[in-house]
Amino acid sequence: MRKLSLLLLALVFFAIRPCLATDHDHEELLSIINLSPETITQRSVTSMLGAPGKIEESKKKILWFYNKGKTTMVISWNKKSQLPEKVSFANEVAGTKTFDNSLSAKLVSGTTDMAQVSKILGTPRDMTLKPNKQEMHYAFQNKVLRLFFRDNKLVDYCLY
Repeated sequence: MRKLSLLLLALVFFAIRPCLATDHDHEELLSIINLSPETITQRSVTSMLGAPGKIEESKKKILWFYNKGKTTMVISWNKKSQLPEKVSFANEVAGTKTFDNSLSAKLVSGTTDMAQVSKILGTPRDMTLKPNKQEMHYAFQNKVLRLFFRDNKLVDYCLY
């Protein structure tokens, strides 16, 4: 009987523990930046993100659409090579935070990669990945930060 009451007490604590309503769906989609372009295959994307929500085929390409909450990702596959030509990521983020100049000191051209940038700045408003060139945009209050990458390393950035 004592074991049953302890089990019931533990169950009550788990049932009434505070829950945080956070949406981490974008992090799952953003995990594609951790893959190198030559290792992105349809099989690796499917194992990481699951089956796409929608697939469109044309003569030369296949488009995979993923939607998670307010985040959308489209992967354009070349039908002939079965490799991605372009990955587009869009997140409906309102630019309410102000840009902190101390953040720009953490962005070092030539050494900072896309995963480090997402840890420093958070989820981008949008992102475009091509085999050799990548670009990320972050929305701030009245400003947009554009970051340019080549082979996953930061090349340049501008705030406008």
